[in-house]
Amino acid sequence: MRVIDCYNYIATAVCVILGTAAVIIFKKNKDKESVAIPDISAKTARIVLFAIILVAALVRLFGLDSVPAGLQQDEASMGYDAYAIAKFGVDRNGFPYPVYPITWGCGGGSPLMIYINILIIRLFGTGVVKLRLLPAVLGVATVYVFYLILKELTGSYKKSLFGAAFLTVCPWHVILSRWSLDSNIMPFTLGISVYLFILGIKTGKTLIYCLSAVCYALCMYSYGSATIVVPLHILLISIICLRKKVISVKQLILAAVTFVVVFAPLLAFYAVNYLGLPEVITENFSLNKFTASRSGEVFLPLDSTLPAALFENIKQLLVTLTIGDDNEMRCHFYPGYATLFEFTFPITFLGMFLGKRAFAKEKSDGEALDENKRSAMGAVITTLLIACVFLAIGIKADISRMVMIFIPLIYFFVKGVSFIWDRNAKGAYVVMIVVALASALFMKDYFLNFNKETVGIFMPGYGEATKRAYEVAGDEKQIYSTYEGLSAPFVIALYYTDYDPVKFADTVVYKDEQAEFRVAESFGNFKFELPENYESEEYRDSVLILGSSELEKIDQSSGCTIENFGAYSVVYR
Repeated sequence: MRVIDCYNYIATAVCVILGTAAVIIFKKNKDKESVAIPDISAKTARIVLFAIILVAALVRLFGLDSVPAGLQQDEASMGYDAYAIAKFGVDRNGFPYPVYPITWGCGGGSPLMIYINILIIRLFGTGVVKLRLLPAVLGVATVYVFYLILKELTGSYKKSLFGAAFLTVCPWHVILSRWSLDSNIMPFTLGISVYLFILGIKTGKTLIYCLSAVCYALCMYSYGSATIVVPLHILLISIICLRKKVISVKQLILAAVTFVVVFAPLLAFYAVNYLGLPEVITENFSLNKFTASRSGEVFLPLDSTLPAALFENIKQLLVTLTIGDDNEMRCHFYPGYATLFEFTFPITFLGMFLGKRAFAKEKSDGEALDENKRSAMGAVITTLLIACVFLAIGIKADISRMVMIFIPLIYFFVKGVSFIWDRNAKGAYVVMIVVALASALFMKDYFLNFNKETVGIFMPGYGEATKRAYEVAGDEKQIYSTYEGLSAPFVIALYYTDYDPVKFADTVVYKDEQAEFRVAESFGNFKFELPENYESEEYRDSVLILGSSELEKIDQSSGCTIENFGAYSVVYR
Protein backbone atom coordinates (compact mmCIF):
# COMPACT_ATOMS: atom_id res chain seq x y z
CA MET A 1 0.00 0.00 0.00
CA ARG A 2 1.27 3.47 -0.92
CA VAL A 3 1.91 6.14 1.69
CA ILE A 4 -0.81 8.32 0.15
CA ASP A 5 -3.37 5.50 0.50
CA CYS A 6 -2.76 5.25 4.25
CA TYR A 7 -2.80 9.01 4.49
CA ASN A 8 -6.16 9.20 2.67
CA TYR A 9 -7.84 6.84 5.14
CA ILE A 10 -6.64 8.91 8.08
CA ALA A 11 -7.39 12.28 6.43
CA THR A 12 -10.91 11.20 5.39
CA ALA A 13 -11.67 10.14 8.97
CA VAL A 14 -10.35 13.49 10.23
CA CYS A 15 -12.59 15.39 7.79
CA VAL A 16 -15.67 13.35 8.76
CA ILE A 17 -15.03 13.89 12.48
CA LEU A 18 -14.42 17.63 12.15
CA GLY A 19 -17.42 18.13 9.90
CA THR A 20 -19.67 16.17 12.26
CA ALA A 21 -18.36 18.10 15.27
CA ALA A 22 -19.11 21.41 13.52
CA VAL A 23 -22.69 20.29 12.78
CA ILE A 24 -23.19 19.23 16.41
CA ILE A 25 -21.87 22.56 17.66
CA PHE A 26 -24.16 24.35 15.21
CA LYS A 27 -27.24 22.44 16.37
CA LYS A 28 -26.44 23.10 20.02
CA ASN A 29 -26.07 26.81 19.35
CA LYS A 30 -28.53 27.23 16.48
CA ASP A 31 -30.45 29.95 18.30
CA LYS A 32 -27.28 31.98 18.67
CA GLU A 33 -25.97 34.30 15.97
CA SER A 34 -22.97 32.83 14.16
CA VAL A 35 -19.89 34.98 14.65
CA ALA A 36 -17.46 35.38 11.78
CA ILE A 37 -13.79 34.73 12.40
CA PRO A 38 -11.66 37.86 12.83
CA ASP A 39 -10.40 38.90 9.42
CA ILE A 40 -7.02 40.25 8.32
CA SER A 41 -6.35 43.68 6.87
CA ALA A 42 -6.55 44.40 3.14
CA LYS A 43 -2.80 45.08 3.06
CA THR A 44 -1.95 41.75 4.67
CA ALA A 45 -4.36 40.00 2.30
CA ARG A 46 -2.60 41.51 -0.71
CA ILE A 47 0.79 40.30 0.56
CA VAL A 48 -0.50 36.77 1.19
CA LEU A 49 -2.30 36.71 -2.17
CA PHE A 50 0.91 37.76 -3.93
CA ALA A 51 2.75 34.87 -2.25
CA ILE A 52 0.00 32.43 -3.29
CA ILE A 53 0.17 33.64 -6.92
CA LEU A 54 3.96 33.21 -6.90
CA VAL A 55 3.59 29.62 -5.68
CA ALA A 56 0.87 28.99 -8.28
CA ALA A 57 3.18 30.31 -11.02
CA LEU A 58 6.11 28.20 -9.81
CA VAL A 59 4.04 25.01 -9.65
CA ARG A 60 2.58 25.59 -13.14
CA LEU A 61 5.63 26.90 -15.00
CA PHE A 62 8.58 24.97 -13.52
CA GLY A 63 9.85 22.31 -15.93
CA LEU A 64 6.97 22.85 -18.31
CA ASP A 65 8.83 21.20 -21.20
CA SER A 66 9.86 18.13 -19.20
CA VAL A 67 6.86 17.30 -16.99
CA PRO A 68 4.95 15.93 -18.78
CA ALA A 69 7.78 14.73 -21.02
CA GLY A 70 6.84 14.57 -24.69
CA LEU A 71 3.66 15.79 -26.37
CA GLN A 72 0.16 14.32 -26.39
CA GLN A 73 -1.53 14.01 -29.80
CA ASP A 74 -4.30 16.52 -29.03
CA GLU A 75 -1.68 19.05 -27.92
CA ALA A 76 0.21 18.56 -31.17
CA SER A 77 -3.03 18.69 -33.17
CA MET A 78 -4.07 22.09 -31.85
CA GLY A 79 -0.50 23.37 -31.94
CA TYR A 80 -0.11 22.38 -35.57
CA ASP A 81 -3.41 23.95 -36.67
CA ALA A 82 -2.41 27.15 -34.85
CA TYR A 83 0.96 27.07 -36.63
CA ALA A 84 -0.66 26.40 -40.02
CA ILE A 85 -3.13 29.27 -39.69
CA ALA A 86 -0.48 31.64 -38.27
CA LYS A 87 2.04 30.99 -41.07
CA PHE A 88 -0.09 29.93 -44.05
CA GLY A 89 -3.62 31.21 -43.36
CA VAL A 90 -5.17 27.72 -43.60
CA ASP A 91 -5.66 24.85 -41.19
CA ARG A 92 -4.33 21.36 -41.88
CA ASN A 93 -7.49 20.50 -43.79
CA GLY A 94 -6.89 23.40 -46.18
CA PHE A 95 -9.64 25.76 -44.96
CA PRO A 96 -8.78 29.48 -44.67
CA TYR A 97 -9.27 30.87 -41.14
CA PRO A 98 -11.97 28.40 -40.07
CA VAL A 99 -14.43 29.56 -37.41
CA TYR A 100 -14.08 26.08 -35.94
CA PRO A 101 -11.00 24.12 -37.07
CA ILE A 102 -12.25 20.55 -37.48
CA THR A 103 -8.77 19.13 -36.66
CA TRP A 104 -9.33 15.35 -36.64
CA GLY A 105 -12.37 15.71 -38.89
CA CYS A 106 -14.94 15.50 -36.10
CA GLY A 107 -13.50 18.36 -34.07
CA GLY A 108 -11.36 17.74 -31.04
CA GLY A 109 -9.67 21.14 -30.91
CA SER A 110 -11.86 24.05 -29.96
CA PRO A 111 -11.29 27.45 -31.59
CA LEU A 112 -10.39 29.72 -28.67
CA MET A 113 -7.18 27.95 -27.69
CA ILE A 114 -6.10 27.55 -31.32
CA TYR A 115 -6.61 31.21 -32.16
CA ILE A 116 -4.89 32.49 -29.01
CA ASN A 117 -1.98 30.16 -29.82
CA ILE A 118 -1.75 31.81 -33.24
CA LEU A 119 -0.82 35.04 -31.47
CA ILE A 120 1.74 33.19 -29.30
CA ILE A 121 3.30 31.60 -32.40
CA ARG A 122 3.53 34.93 -34.19
CA LEU A 123 5.24 36.46 -31.15
CA PHE A 124 7.45 33.60 -29.96
CA GLY A 125 7.36 30.75 -32.50
CA THR A 126 6.62 27.08 -31.87
CA GLY A 127 7.86 24.66 -29.22
CA VAL A 128 6.57 22.59 -26.31
CA VAL A 129 6.90 25.35 -23.69
CA LYS A 130 5.24 27.92 -25.95
CA LEU A 131 2.40 25.51 -26.69
CA ARG A 132 1.82 24.89 -22.98
CA LEU A 133 2.29 28.50 -21.95
CA LEU A 134 -1.38 29.43 -22.44
CA PRO A 135 -2.97 26.91 -20.04
CA ALA A 136 -0.14 27.48 -17.54
CA VAL A 137 -0.52 31.28 -17.48
CA LEU A 138 -4.32 31.09 -17.47
CA GLY A 139 -4.06 28.50 -14.70
CA VAL A 140 -2.25 31.07 -12.56
CA ALA A 141 -4.82 33.71 -13.54
CA THR A 142 -7.63 31.32 -12.52
CA VAL A 143 -6.25 31.23 -8.97
CA TYR A 144 -6.61 35.02 -8.82
CA VAL A 145 -10.08 35.00 -10.40
CA PHE A 146 -11.23 32.34 -7.94
CA TYR A 147 -9.98 34.53 -5.08
CA LEU A 148 -12.10 37.41 -6.44
CA ILE A 149 -15.17 35.17 -6.67
CA LEU A 150 -14.74 34.02 -3.08
CA LYS A 151 -14.13 37.56 -1.88
CA GLU A 152 -17.46 38.66 -3.35
CA LEU A 153 -19.33 35.65 -1.97
CA THR A 154 -17.79 35.43 1.50
CA GLY A 155 -16.69 38.99 2.24
CA SER A 156 -13.72 37.40 4.04
CA TYR A 157 -10.07 37.79 3.11
CA LYS A 158 -9.06 34.70 5.11
CA LYS A 159 -11.59 32.38 3.49
CA SER A 160 -10.88 33.74 0.02
CA LEU A 161 -7.15 33.26 0.50
CA PHE A 162 -7.70 29.71 1.72
CA GLY A 163 -9.73 28.94 -1.42
CA ALA A 164 -7.04 30.44 -3.67
CA ALA A 165 -4.34 28.48 -1.85
CA PHE A 166 -6.30 25.24 -2.22
CA LEU A 167 -6.75 25.79 -5.98
CA THR A 168 -3.01 26.50 -6.21
CA VAL A 169 -2.12 22.98 -5.04
CA CYS A 170 -5.25 21.11 -6.18
CA PRO A 171 -4.14 18.01 -8.17
CA TRP A 172 -6.82 18.46 -10.85
CA HIS A 173 -5.85 22.05 -11.57
CA VAL A 174 -2.08 21.55 -11.38
CA ILE A 175 -2.19 18.64 -13.86
CA LEU A 176 -4.61 20.50 -16.14
CA SER A 177 -2.50 23.67 -16.23
CA ARG A 178 0.67 21.94 -17.40
CA TRP A 179 -0.41 20.61 -20.79
CA SER A 180 -2.38 21.98 -23.71
CA LEU A 181 -5.78 20.34 -24.14
CA ASP A 182 -8.56 22.67 -25.29
CA SER A 183 -10.64 22.03 -22.15
CA ASN A 184 -7.72 23.11 -19.97
CA ILE A 185 -8.43 26.82 -20.38
CA MET A 186 -12.11 26.40 -19.51
CA PRO A 187 -11.64 27.00 -15.74
CA PHE A 188 -10.36 30.50 -16.56
CA THR A 189 -12.97 31.45 -19.18
CA LEU A 190 -15.75 30.07 -17.00
CA GLY A 191 -14.32 31.62 -13.84
CA ILE A 192 -14.11 35.12 -15.33
CA SER A 193 -17.68 34.73 -16.66
CA VAL A 194 -18.98 33.76 -13.23
CA TYR A 195 -17.06 36.55 -11.50
CA LEU A 196 -18.45 39.20 -13.85
CA PHE A 197 -22.00 37.92 -13.44
CA ILE A 198 -21.64 38.05 -9.66
CA LEU A 199 -20.24 41.56 -9.99
CA GLY A 200 -23.21 42.45 -12.20
CA ILE A 201 -25.60 41.30 -9.48
CA LYS A 202 -23.69 43.26 -6.86
CA THR A 203 -23.48 46.54 -8.80
CA GLY A 204 -26.61 46.25 -10.93
CA LYS A 205 -24.65 47.68 -13.88
CA THR A 206 -25.80 46.71 -17.37
CA LEU A 207 -22.28 47.00 -18.78
CA ILE A 208 -20.94 44.34 -16.40
CA TYR A 209 -23.82 42.00 -17.24
CA CYS A 210 -22.95 42.45 -20.93
CA LEU A 211 -19.24 41.82 -20.28
CA SER A 212 -20.22 38.64 -18.49
CA ALA A 213 -22.29 37.66 -21.53
CA VAL A 214 -19.24 38.18 -23.76
CA CYS A 215 -17.18 35.85 -21.56
CA TYR A 216 -19.92 33.22 -21.38
CA ALA A 217 -20.08 33.32 -25.20
CA LEU A 218 -16.31 32.84 -25.38
CA CYS A 219 -16.75 29.78 -23.16
CA MET A 220 -18.72 28.29 -26.05
CA TYR A 221 -15.55 28.53 -28.15
CA SER A 222 -13.47 26.94 -25.36
CA TYR A 223 -14.83 23.43 -25.21
CA GLY A 224 -17.71 21.40 -26.64
CA SER A 225 -19.30 20.57 -23.26
CA ALA A 226 -19.98 24.27 -22.76
CA THR A 227 -22.72 24.12 -25.41
CA ILE A 228 -24.82 22.22 -22.85
CA VAL A 229 -23.61 23.58 -19.51
CA VAL A 230 -23.43 27.32 -20.26
CA PRO A 231 -26.96 27.78 -21.76
CA LEU A 232 -28.55 25.70 -18.98
CA HIS A 233 -26.62 27.58 -16.30
CA ILE A 234 -27.52 30.97 -17.81
CA LEU A 235 -31.19 29.98 -18.10
CA LEU A 236 -31.40 28.89 -14.45
CA ILE A 237 -29.56 31.90 -13.01
CA SER A 238 -31.50 34.34 -15.22
CA ILE A 239 -34.81 32.98 -13.88
CA ILE A 240 -33.55 33.32 -10.30
CA CYS A 241 -32.24 36.85 -10.87
CA LEU A 242 -35.51 37.97 -12.47
CA ARG A 243 -37.52 36.53 -9.58
CA LYS A 244 -35.26 38.24 -7.04
CA LYS A 245 -35.38 41.45 -9.09
CA VAL A 246 -31.61 41.86 -9.22
CA ILE A 247 -31.64 42.07 -13.02
CA SER A 248 -34.22 43.88 -15.13
CA VAL A 249 -35.85 42.51 -18.27
CA LYS A 250 -34.07 45.23 -20.28
CA GLN A 251 -30.68 44.28 -18.82
CA LEU A 252 -31.33 40.60 -19.52
CA ILE A 253 -32.29 41.32 -23.14
CA LEU A 254 -29.18 43.45 -23.70
CA ALA A 255 -26.96 40.75 -22.19
CA ALA A 256 -28.68 38.07 -24.29
CA VAL A 257 -28.17 40.10 -27.48
CA THR A 258 -24.49 40.57 -26.57
CA PHE A 259 -24.14 36.82 -26.03
CA VAL A 260 -25.76 36.00 -29.39
CA VAL A 261 -23.60 38.50 -31.29
CA VAL A 262 -20.37 37.00 -29.93
CA PHE A 263 -21.67 33.46 -30.34
CA ALA A 264 -23.03 34.10 -33.88
CA PRO A 265 -20.02 32.80 -35.90
CA LEU A 266 -20.01 29.53 -33.97
CA LEU A 267 -23.80 29.36 -34.23
CA ALA A 268 -23.47 29.71 -38.01
CA PHE A 269 -20.92 26.88 -38.01
CA TYR A 270 -23.35 24.65 -36.11
CA ALA A 271 -26.11 25.59 -38.57
CA VAL A 272 -23.92 24.49 -41.49
CA ASN A 273 -23.18 21.18 -39.77
CA TYR A 274 -26.50 20.29 -38.18
CA LEU A 275 -29.15 22.08 -40.24
CA GLY A 276 -27.79 21.18 -43.65
CA LEU A 277 -26.81 24.69 -44.75
CA PRO A 278 -24.09 24.87 -47.44
CA GLU A 279 -20.45 25.42 -46.52
CA VAL A 280 -19.12 28.97 -46.75
CA ILE A 281 -15.47 29.10 -47.83
CA THR A 282 -13.84 32.48 -48.44
CA GLU A 283 -10.29 33.81 -48.31
CA ASN A 284 -10.95 35.40 -44.91
CA PHE A 285 -13.01 32.77 -43.06
CA SER A 286 -14.54 29.32 -43.44
CA LEU A 287 -17.70 27.67 -42.23
CA ASN A 288 -16.89 24.11 -43.22
CA LYS A 289 -18.42 20.75 -42.37
CA PHE A 290 -17.16 18.02 -40.07
CA THR A 291 -16.15 14.87 -41.90
CA ALA A 292 -17.65 12.70 -39.14
CA SER A 293 -19.84 13.02 -36.05
CA ARG A 294 -18.80 12.33 -32.45
CA SER A 295 -22.35 12.08 -31.10
CA GLY A 296 -22.15 8.31 -30.80
CA GLU A 297 -18.93 8.56 -28.82
CA VAL A 298 -20.19 11.31 -26.48
CA PHE A 299 -23.97 11.01 -25.97
CA LEU A 300 -25.87 8.13 -24.43
CA PRO A 301 -27.93 6.03 -26.90
CA LEU A 302 -31.70 6.61 -26.80
CA ASP A 303 -32.62 2.92 -26.73
CA SER A 304 -33.27 0.12 -24.25
CA THR A 305 -29.78 0.52 -22.79
CA LEU A 306 -30.48 4.09 -21.62
CA PRO A 307 -31.60 3.30 -18.02
CA ALA A 308 -28.51 1.19 -17.39
CA ALA A 309 -26.29 3.84 -18.98
CA LEU A 310 -27.84 6.58 -16.83
CA PHE A 311 -27.31 4.50 -13.70
CA GLU A 312 -23.68 3.90 -14.70
CA ASN A 313 -23.17 7.64 -15.27
CA ILE A 314 -24.64 8.53 -11.88
CA LYS A 315 -22.35 5.97 -10.25
CA GLN A 316 -19.39 7.35 -12.20
CA LEU A 317 -20.29 10.89 -11.14
CA LEU A 318 -20.36 9.90 -7.46
CA VAL A 319 -16.96 8.21 -7.79
CA THR A 320 -15.52 11.30 -9.49
CA LEU A 321 -16.95 13.58 -6.79
CA THR A 322 -15.47 11.48 -4.00
CA ILE A 323 -12.46 9.19 -4.21
CA GLY A 324 -11.81 9.48 -7.96
CA ASP A 325 -11.65 6.78 -10.61
CA ASP A 326 -8.24 5.14 -10.99
CA ASN A 327 -9.22 4.17 -14.55
CA GLU A 328 -9.17 7.81 -15.69
CA MET A 329 -6.47 8.66 -18.22
CA ARG A 330 -3.25 9.58 -16.46
CA CYS A 331 -2.99 12.87 -18.33
CA HIS A 332 -5.95 14.07 -16.20
CA PHE A 333 -5.54 12.16 -12.98
CA TYR A 334 -2.86 10.93 -10.58
CA PRO A 335 -3.84 7.79 -8.62
CA GLY A 336 -4.17 8.37 -4.91
CA TYR A 337 -4.91 12.07 -5.20
CA ALA A 338 -8.18 12.02 -7.15
CA THR A 339 -9.10 15.45 -8.46
CA LEU A 340 -9.51 17.54 -5.30
CA PHE A 341 -7.65 15.06 -3.03
CA GLU A 342 -9.51 11.91 -2.04
CA PHE A 343 -10.30 13.00 1.52
CA THR A 344 -12.01 16.36 0.86
CA PHE A 345 -15.41 15.05 -0.24
CA PRO A 346 -17.06 14.87 3.24
CA ILE A 347 -16.42 18.59 3.76
CA THR A 348 -17.44 19.40 0.16
CA PHE A 349 -20.79 17.64 0.70
CA LEU A 350 -21.12 19.49 4.01
CA GLY A 351 -20.75 22.78 2.16
CA MET A 352 -23.31 21.72 -0.47
CA PHE A 353 -25.97 20.58 2.00
CA LEU A 354 -25.69 23.46 4.47
CA GLY A 355 -26.47 26.15 1.92
CA LYS A 356 -26.48 29.66 3.36
CA ARG A 357 -25.48 28.43 6.81
CA ALA A 358 -21.98 27.57 5.62
CA PHE A 359 -20.91 31.21 5.75
CA ALA A 360 -21.36 33.44 8.73
CA LYS A 361 -23.02 36.71 7.84
CA GLU A 362 -20.31 39.08 6.81
CA LYS A 363 -20.01 42.39 5.11
CA SER A 364 -18.68 42.81 1.59
CA ASP A 365 -16.40 45.79 1.06
CA GLY A 366 -17.63 47.25 4.30
CA GLU A 367 -21.30 47.34 3.27
CA ALA A 368 -24.06 44.88 3.94
CA LEU A 369 -25.55 43.56 0.70
CA ASP A 370 -29.24 43.32 0.02
CA GLU A 371 -30.38 39.78 0.93
CA ASN A 372 -31.77 39.17 -2.57
CA LYS A 373 -28.45 40.12 -4.13
CA ARG A 374 -26.48 37.94 -1.75
CA SER A 375 -28.79 35.00 -2.40
CA ALA A 376 -28.59 35.47 -6.18
CA MET A 377 -24.79 35.69 -6.05
CA GLY A 378 -24.59 32.34 -4.27
CA ALA A 379 -27.06 30.87 -6.76
CA VAL A 380 -24.61 31.56 -9.60
CA ILE A 381 -22.37 28.78 -8.29
CA THR A 382 -25.26 26.47 -7.40
CA THR A 383 -26.85 26.69 -10.86
CA LEU A 384 -23.47 26.06 -12.46
CA LEU A 385 -23.11 22.89 -10.39
CA ILE A 386 -26.63 21.77 -11.36
CA ALA A 387 -25.87 22.31 -15.06
CA CYS A 388 -22.61 20.37 -14.74
CA VAL A 389 -24.34 17.46 -12.98
CA PHE A 390 -26.96 17.40 -15.76
CA LEU A 391 -24.17 17.14 -18.34
CA ALA A 392 -22.29 14.43 -16.42
CA ILE A 393 -25.41 12.26 -16.22
CA GLY A 394 -26.38 12.80 -19.86
CA ILE A 395 -23.07 12.03 -21.60
CA LYS A 396 -20.26 9.50 -21.43
CA ALA A 397 -18.30 11.58 -18.96
CA ASP A 398 -14.63 11.77 -18.12
CA ILE A 399 -12.61 14.40 -16.26
CA SER A 400 -11.95 16.50 -19.36
CA ARG A 401 -15.66 16.63 -20.28
CA MET A 402 -16.57 17.35 -16.65
CA VAL A 403 -13.97 20.13 -16.43
CA MET A 404 -16.56 22.78 -15.50
CA ILE A 405 -17.76 20.98 -12.37
CA PHE A 406 -14.61 21.31 -10.29
CA ILE A 407 -14.61 25.08 -9.67
CA PRO A 408 -18.10 24.82 -8.06
CA LEU A 409 -16.93 21.79 -6.06
CA ILE A 410 -13.91 23.66 -4.71
CA TYR A 411 -16.22 26.55 -3.80
CA PHE A 412 -18.40 24.16 -1.78
CA PHE A 413 -15.30 22.70 -0.13
CA VAL A 414 -14.38 26.23 0.96
CA LYS A 415 -17.94 26.64 2.26
CA GLY A 416 -17.59 23.45 4.27
CA VAL A 417 -14.26 24.52 5.75
CA SER A 418 -15.76 27.94 6.51
CA PHE A 419 -18.63 26.31 8.39
CA ILE A 420 -16.10 24.45 10.54
CA TRP A 421 -13.93 27.57 10.87
CA ASP A 422 -16.77 29.71 12.24
CA ARG A 423 -17.62 27.14 14.90
CA ASN A 424 -14.27 25.54 15.72
CA ALA A 425 -11.28 27.44 14.35
CA LYS A 426 -8.81 24.79 15.51
CA GLY A 427 -10.73 22.18 13.49
CA ALA A 428 -10.38 24.28 10.34
CA TYR A 429 -6.66 24.67 10.93
CA VAL A 430 -6.37 20.88 11.22
CA VAL A 431 -8.07 20.56 7.80
CA MET A 432 -5.59 23.05 6.37
CA ILE A 433 -2.63 21.10 7.78
CA VAL A 434 -4.07 17.88 6.32
CA VAL A 435 -4.37 19.57 2.90
CA ALA A 436 -0.85 21.02 3.15
CA LEU A 437 0.72 17.61 3.91
CA ALA A 438 -1.19 15.98 1.05
CA SER A 439 -0.05 18.79 -1.25
CA ALA A 440 3.58 18.12 -0.38
CA LEU A 441 3.11 14.42 -1.17
CA PHE A 442 1.38 15.26 -4.46
CA MET A 443 4.08 17.67 -5.60
CA LYS A 444 6.76 15.08 -4.86
CA ASP A 445 4.94 12.34 -6.76
CA TYR A 446 3.93 14.58 -9.64
CA PHE A 447 7.35 16.05 -10.41
CA LEU A 448 9.29 12.82 -9.75
CA ASN A 449 6.93 10.10 -11.00
CA PHE A 450 4.30 11.57 -13.34
CA ASN A 451 6.40 10.89 -16.44
CA LYS A 452 6.58 7.19 -15.55
CA GLU A 453 2.77 7.08 -15.49
CA THR A 454 2.29 8.86 -18.82
CA VAL A 455 4.91 7.45 -21.23
CA GLY A 456 2.21 5.97 -23.48
CA ILE A 457 0.24 9.22 -23.51
CA PHE A 458 2.87 11.91 -24.13
CA MET A 459 5.27 9.70 -26.15
CA PRO A 460 8.55 11.33 -25.01
CA GLY A 461 11.34 11.40 -27.57
CA TYR A 462 9.23 10.70 -30.64
CA GLY A 463 8.75 14.34 -31.62
CA GLU A 464 12.48 15.04 -31.48
CA ALA A 465 13.10 11.88 -33.51
CA THR A 466 10.70 12.95 -36.28
CA LYS A 467 12.26 16.40 -36.40
CA ARG A 468 15.74 14.92 -36.79
CA ALA A 469 14.54 12.39 -39.38
CA TYR A 470 13.09 15.19 -41.50
CA GLU A 471 16.29 17.21 -41.17
CA VAL A 472 18.23 14.22 -42.54
CA ALA A 473 15.75 13.18 -45.24
CA GLY A 474 14.44 16.56 -46.38
CA ASP A 475 11.66 16.05 -48.95
CA GLU A 476 13.73 13.63 -51.03
CA LYS A 477 14.32 10.50 -48.95
CA GLN A 478 11.48 8.28 -47.73
CA ILE A 479 10.89 8.29 -43.96
CA TYR A 480 9.42 5.16 -42.38
CA SER A 481 8.14 5.47 -38.82
CA THR A 482 7.39 2.92 -36.16
CA TYR A 483 4.02 2.73 -34.42
CA GLU A 484 5.47 1.25 -31.24
CA GLY A 485 3.95 2.90 -28.17
CA LEU A 486 2.41 5.66 -30.29
CA SER A 487 -1.00 7.18 -30.89
CA ALA A 488 -1.62 9.21 -34.07
CA PRO A 489 2.12 9.79 -34.63
CA PHE A 490 1.49 11.71 -37.84
CA VAL A 491 0.30 14.78 -35.95
CA ILE A 492 3.38 14.74 -33.70
CA ALA A 493 5.52 14.71 -36.85
CA LEU A 494 3.54 17.60 -38.33
CA TYR A 495 4.04 19.79 -35.25
CA TYR A 496 7.71 19.06 -34.64
CA THR A 497 8.71 19.52 -38.29
CA ASP A 498 6.65 22.69 -38.91
CA TYR A 499 5.34 20.91 -41.99
CA ASP A 500 3.73 22.90 -44.82
CA PRO A 501 -0.07 22.44 -44.33
CA VAL A 502 -0.78 22.93 -48.04
CA LYS A 503 1.63 20.13 -48.88
CA PHE A 504 0.09 18.00 -46.14
CA ALA A 505 -3.47 18.51 -47.42
CA ASP A 506 -2.36 17.64 -50.97
CA THR A 507 -0.50 14.45 -50.06
CA VAL A 508 -2.16 12.99 -46.95
CA VAL A 509 -3.59 9.49 -47.11
CA TYR A 510 -5.91 8.62 -44.20
CA LYS A 511 -6.48 5.12 -42.90
CA ASP A 512 -10.22 5.83 -42.99
CA GLU A 513 -11.60 9.09 -44.40
CA GLN A 514 -14.92 8.58 -42.58
CA ALA A 515 -13.53 7.66 -39.18
CA GLU A 516 -14.48 9.75 -36.15
CA PHE A 517 -10.79 10.55 -35.73
CA ARG A 518 -8.98 10.58 -39.05
CA VAL A 519 -5.46 9.22 -38.67
CA ALA A 520 -2.95 9.57 -41.50
CA GLU A 521 -1.05 6.52 -42.68
CA SER A 522 1.20 8.75 -44.82
CA PHE A 523 1.84 12.28 -46.05
CA GLY A 524 4.64 13.71 -48.18
CA ASN A 525 7.63 11.42 -47.73
CA PHE A 526 6.47 10.20 -44.28
CA LYS A 527 4.96 6.73 -43.98
CA PHE A 528 3.75 5.60 -40.55
CA GLU A 529 4.41 1.92 -40.96
CA LEU A 530 7.66 -0.01 -41.12
CA PRO A 531 8.39 -2.32 -44.06
CA GLU A 532 8.47 -5.98 -43.07
CA ASN A 533 12.20 -6.22 -43.80
CA TYR A 534 13.17 -2.64 -42.93
CA GLU A 535 16.67 -3.72 -41.94
CA SER A 536 17.53 -4.94 -45.47
CA GLU A 537 19.68 -3.18 -48.06
CA GLU A 538 16.55 -2.33 -50.03
CA TYR A 539 15.89 0.51 -47.58
CA ARG A 540 19.46 1.75 -47.20
CA ASP A 541 18.53 5.13 -48.72
CA SER A 542 15.52 5.57 -46.44
CA VAL A 543 15.41 7.16 -42.98
CA LEU A 544 13.90 4.99 -40.25
CA ILE A 545 12.34 5.99 -36.93
CA LEU A 546 12.46 2.89 -34.74
CA GLY A 547 11.28 1.95 -31.29
CA SER A 548 13.67 0.38 -28.80
CA SER A 549 12.63 -3.23 -29.55
CA GLU A 550 12.89 -2.68 -33.32
CA LEU A 551 16.42 -1.31 -33.12
CA GLU A 552 17.77 -4.79 -32.36
CA LYS A 553 17.38 -5.87 -36.01
CA ILE A 554 19.74 -3.17 -37.26
CA ASP A 555 23.27 -4.33 -37.93
CA GLN A 556 25.27 -1.56 -36.27
CA SER A 557 28.39 -2.60 -38.18
CA SER A 558 26.74 -1.91 -41.55
CA GLY A 559 27.83 1.72 -41.64
CA CYS A 560 24.47 3.18 -40.66
CA THR A 561 24.12 6.09 -38.26
CA ILE A 562 21.92 5.66 -35.20
CA GLU A 563 20.80 8.70 -33.25
CA ASN A 564 18.98 7.96 -30.01
CA PHE A 565 16.11 10.06 -28.59
CA GLY A 566 15.12 7.99 -25.57
CA ALA A 567 12.59 5.34 -26.57
CA TYR A 568 13.02 6.17 -30.28
CA SER A 569 15.99 6.23 -32.62
CA VAL A 570 16.65 7.67 -36.07
CA VAL A 571 18.56 5.31 -38.37
CA TYR A 572 20.07 6.36 -41.71
CA ARG A 573 23.05 5.76 -43.97
